[in-house]
Amino acid sequence: MTDIKADVWFASLVWQTSLDVDTTPLRDLSYALQRQDNGVELTNQGGWQSTSLALEKPEIRHIVSVLEDVVDQCCSSVELPKLRFQNAWLNINPNGAYNTLHNHPGGILSGVYYIEADEDMGAIEFLRDDDMQYYMPGLKKYNQFTSQKAVYKPLTGKLLIFPSWLKHQVLKNNTDKDRISLSFNYGA
Repeated sequence: MTDIKADVWFASLVWQTSLDVDTTPLRDLSYALQRQDNGVELTNQGGWQSTSLALEKPEIRHIVSVLEDVVDQCCSSVELPKLRFQNAWLNINPNGAYNTLHNHPGGILSGVYYIEADEDMGAIEFLRDDDMQYYMPGLKKYNQFTSQKAVYKPLTGKLLIFPSWLKHQVLKNNTDKDRISLSFNYGA
């Protein structure tokens, strides 16, 4: 057998963890802000998205302090310098709501924290952007090298962090409960 070495280049990492944080204050803040403000329409279809959140709110200040430690660990693992918090926003997606394909220009690392969610509320899909689907033969089983997408199901307390340039979409919420999340960006 020939001695062969594989190098990994241009990897798209998705970090995941669960945070032990009481999500009730963030859930309550989400609904309070939704009652006060129509929010913005960007990639959200049928759902509500807040404007960028101020760090003066204690609920936001608390979760950002928790996120800071996790983002620092992610940066360290790939030899990135310390990044700074750029912005965050809340999302409420009722039955049928989803987010179209997008990325987060201006950021380096972005993420989503699920405030209230379960597996049937619409997974997030990260998609490759290198046209591999035109080259890959049909396979019975796909892996991290051959897959065209990576799918993560939502769950209360789950945190996902990913490169801001990684294109993603959120599938339709198929339940009668609201999927509530906090999205955020960190940059230089």
